[in-house]
Amino acid sequence: RNGPLVRLLGGEFVSSIGDWLYLVALLVLVYQASSDPVLLGIVGAARVLPYVLLSIPAGMVADRFDRRLILLVTDVARGLIMLCLAVLQAAHGPLIAIVALAILATCFSTFFGPTIGSYLPSLVSDESELGPANSAWSSLDNLAFVIGPAIAGLLIAVGGLTAAFVLNAASFGVIAVVLWRLPVGSKE
Repeated sequence: RNGPLVRLLGGEFVSSIGDWLYLVALLVLVYQASSDPVLLGIVGAARVLPYVLLSIPAGMVADRFDRRLILLVTDVARGLIMLCLAVLQAAHGPLIAIVALAILATCFSTFFGPTIGSYLPSLVSDESELGPANSAWSSLDNLAFVIGPAIAGLLIAVGGLTAAFVLNAASFGVIAVVLWRLPVGSKE
């Protein structure tokens, strides 16, 4: 019954599947370029490091600024980064540039989690809807975690790595359109 909430959750579900498409593509690309499992592990760890370093500032930003705008900026920025990754992949660009862009994308992703957690309450009509909204968000995110890598494998097999980055950019475009049309989630 809550149209804005349903649109947000649906858009973010599509985007979460896109995130898995990107992550699988990134790891395949790193391994194909290097054939080094140690480097693959280092890239995986380096991609998580921004979550450790930026979690506190991300929470502070989510508390102080328009949450819908933060989500919109993070999604548009990550979409643009995915397009840059697609160009680099297609041009067989340097692996270090690809990894640097992946880390930059993670920096923007770090701001997403606390912001969506604080934006959801602004979309429910009363507190009784908040628990189900959080449950729906968590369930869809976990479902994307389960089916996303499988879908990613199929899409990469059919379309290739460049297409994976382009499709993830498109998923960010979908959620950006959804977010643009949602109510402002200003600080409370």
